[in-house]
Amino acid sequence: MNYNLLENITAVEISTVIVKEIVDEMFIPWEVYQAIYYLSRSDLEQSTIGWSLRNRYLQLRRQLELAYCLLLVDPNSQLYNRTQTAEIKRDLSILSQKNAAWETIPTRLPAPIPSGRDQTMSSVNRLFKDHQFINVLQQLNQRKVALDRRDRILRDSVHQNNITDTTYAQTSLQLNGKIINRYSQAILGRSDRDLLLQLHEQSTTTGEQQWRGLVQFLLSLIAK
Repeated sequence: MNYNLLENITAVEISTVIVKEIVDEMFIPWEVYQAIYYLSRSDLEQSTIGWSLRNRYLQLRRQLELAYCLLLVDPNSQLYNRTQTAEIKRDLSILSQKNAAWETIPTRLPAPIPSGRDQTMSSVNRLFKDHQFINVLQQLNQRKVALDRRDRILRDSVHQNNITDTTYAQTSLQLNGKIINRYSQAILGRSDRDLLLQLHEQSTTTGEQQWRGLVQFLLSLIAK
């Protein structure tokens, strides 16, 4: 089993957030892929998204391209493409940088919607059958959801002091044993601070129990 994949799927993140309403979130790969694939500097400049967040959105698009290229040059990946390995490796040094240079590289990702009569959805469907790519897509979707929430907060704050959609506490459990706790300064001034921290602690405890069970299950599979 690929160690990076194992590390990603066994990482657990618990966040305590106050929101205006609870909306069921369903991960639909094609919709997420389409939303990130079409992110571009020109479209973002014409959108209502705050300028301070636009580069963060563009990083999602860069990371999607980078993840795909890494799979194309990985002999252990189902998406491995031996004929393009040398060319892709030359671009990786550019794609791995956060500056705008990567935007000049032609994309290798298949279009979500085929533009030509001879093109089909087979390339996109092949992507969605690759577990490593879907894992990356899920992580990028979580970051996009967080950015979308942040953008709503910024727009609402222009009119009022909005305290919803704010992450007050966050804990990450990682395969290497690291436990990372983050607390927003905004929680210090809340009257229900103790309740929020208690709820977060209970969620963290439950998440850690599930995390340990998942790791033990995966280790048992590897042992077999």
